[in-house]
Amino acid sequence: MTPSDVVAARVREVRGKRDLTVAELAARCAELGAPELTAQALYKLEQRRPGKLRPRPVTVDELLTLAVALNVAPVHLLVPVDDPDEEYPVIGGVLARRFGVRAWIRGIGPIDPDADPREFGAEVPRGEFYWPTHTDQDGVQHHATQQGPPRRPREESDSS
Repeated sequence: MTPSDVVAARVREVRGKRDLTVAELAARCAELGAPELTAQALYKLEQRRPGKLRPRPVTVDELLTLAVALNVAPVHLLVPVDDPDEEYPVIGGVLARRFGVRAWIRGIGPIDPDADPREFGAEVPRGEFYWPTHTDQDGVQHHATQQGPPRRPREESDSS
């Protein structure tokens, strides 16, 4: 399976949960500026079968459009939410556990366990930096926090 195969299966599954027809999903995609995601195109996408002659891969633009149209985070279309230990075909011959792939896509950590986490985190903007729950050297547990954008001091309101 390829990531596009996974996206196709997840689109079909989530569309079913939302009780949407292919035509209704196509209409939502058109409203979002993706008229090329017609009912016929979506039908072909959903009918992908691993090992068979496959249509072209799902583009990033299509993935994002489908995620908005289905009201779901893109990660939930890319990587199934069940069985976190199941392997996922990231690229070519690279397989990783679904749990790790989902964390990597969310920007929580590198997919390669031997990669330098400092390098991975170097591209995270200050306002999005996340400190996971951890215990410091004195045994004090610190709960997960997420940094926000730098805040400006509030101006005192004049109540008179």
